[in-house]
Amino acid sequence: MEIIAEIGINHNGDFRKMEELIRQASIGGADYAKFQLYDSVRVFGDESRKKNEFTFNQVKTLKDICDHYNIEFFASVFDEEKLEWCEKLGVNLYKIASRTVVKEKELCHKIIATGKPTIISLGFWEENSLPFTEKNIKYLNCISKYPTSYSNLEKFNYTNNIVGLSDHSYGIAYALYNISLGAQVIEKHFTMDKSDVGNDHIGSMDINELKLLREYGNQLNYINKVV
Repeated sequence: MEIIAEIGINHNGDFRKMEELIRQASIGGADYAKFQLYDSVRVFGDESRKKNEFTFNQVKTLKDICDHYNIEFFASVFDEEKLEWCEKLGVNLYKIASRTVVKEKELCHKIIATGKPTIISLGFWEENSLPFTEKNIKYLNCISKYPTSYSNLEKFNYTNNIVGLSDHSYGIAYALYNISLGAQVIEKHFTMDKSDVGNDHIGSMDINELKLLREYGNQLNYINKVV
């Protein structure tokens, strides 16, 4: 079972906080530290999230920090420039957000064409068939509500292509439930303080929840294999 600590924008533009989030994600047992690389105007139509943008050198520093703490860096890339950056840095895999699947098909094809493992969230995807069929793609079930209340939770199915959950719910119970259903990958936002400024913190896991997710997730995964 693999855990993606989605640091996303929970760093609030503070590089010191980014390093500590990476460090704690590694200590807590996450396999990956994931960031979001975008241009605020292109994705959101304004500069409301400009403080969360990165330069190439900053992304390189983030990857170096991840290497130092023995956790793999990767990112959701939202434009061609950020894809080029990741290729220059030798990033091993990619994430495509569900909004990108719906709005940026050409970018999706460019990411997939790298041949590297690519994880796609299905939150905004409303079709019955999957959007792409290339062999380097795996999908995550997702409910695109931040945070996701218990009244909005769904029971998902898992297949050879749909392998995990991108989770925005409170706590880790729903993530553990999905592992019991067969999820092999859990992506969840990660924070040091759920009361911090920003929309994502309240639906994030902290280091103690991450450790529990790692421990009990491994146990559930083992039981699924032997029963």
